[in-house]
Amino acid sequence: MFAKLSIVLPLCLAVFGATASGQSQQPPEVGIVEHLGEVIDLASFTFADEDGKKIALKDLFDRPVVLTLVYFRCPGICTPLLNDLAHAVDLCDLKPGEDYRLVTIGFDPTETHELARNKKNNLLATMDQKEMTADSWRFLTGDADNIKRLTAAVGFHYKKDKNQVDYVHAGTVIFLAPDGKIVRYLHGTQFNPADLKLAVIDAKEGRARSFMQKLAQLCYAYDPASKGYVLQINRVILGVTVVFAAGFGAFLLLKGRGKSRPVHQAEGETP
Repeated sequence: MFAKLSIVLPLCLAVFGATASGQSQQPPEVGIVEHLGEVIDLASFTFADEDGKKIALKDLFDRPVVLTLVYFRCPGICTPLLNDLAHAVDLCDLKPGEDYRLVTIGFDPTETHELARNKKNNLLATMDQKEMTADSWRFLTGDADNIKRLTAAVGFHYKKDKNQVDYVHAGTVIFLAPDGKIVRYLHGTQFNPADLKLAVIDAKEGRARSFMQKLAQLCYAYDPASKGYVLQINRVILGVTVVFAAGFGAFLLLKGRGKSRPVHQAEGETP
C-alpha cells in the first residue's frame, strides 16, 4: 500500500502543480502583461487610417513608434492619457515625425475612421504644432481580428463593462523599435517629458546618438518598479569623481613639465 502511495502521490502533486502553473500563466481579464523584448510581426497587421484608407502597420515603422491603445468614445482614462501624452510631446525636445512617430489605435472594432479623425484633430488643436505634421501622429481603426491579435501581442487586456457598451481597461504607452521590438511600457495617464525622451532613445537602440543623449542614458536608468526613469546617483558621483581625478592628474602632469623645462634649458646653456 505504501509503495503504491509513494508512486501515486508524486504523480498527483505533479498534475496539480502543472494545473496550477497553467492557471497562473493565464492572462488577466484587464491589465497589462509586459512583453518586453518580443518582436511584433508588423507585416501581418492592416488598419485603416484617418481617411479610411488601408495601411500596413509596418509602413509606419520607419522610425521608433510610441503606441497607445484607446477607444475614441472612452468617457474615462483615454482622453486624459492622450492629453497628457500630447503635453509631454510639446515639452520634449525630440521631434515627432522625425525622431519618432506616435500611433494611436482604437481597440473598439465598431468605431469608424471619422471618429478617429475627429479625435486626432481635436487633440492636435490643443498642442504646440510647430513640430507636428499630419504624419507625426496617426490615428487608426481596425477590424476585430487585427485588433485582437495586436492587443494580445503587446499584452494589452481589456473587456466590455457590465453594460456591454464601454470598456474596462488600463492606460499605458508602449515604445517600439523600428523592427517592431517592444522596448518600454510607461503606465498610467501622466507622463514626464524626460521619461518620454529616454524611452524613445531606448527604442532607437542601434542608431547614432548625440553626446547629450548618451550622457542622459548614463545618468538615468529605467526602473521597472516605478515604471519610469530614475536618476542614478551612484553613476553621477562616479562620473564626477572620474572627471575630477582625470583633471587633477592632468594638472599635476602639466605642472611637473612646467617645472622641469627651465632645468633642461639651464643644462643646455653654454658656460
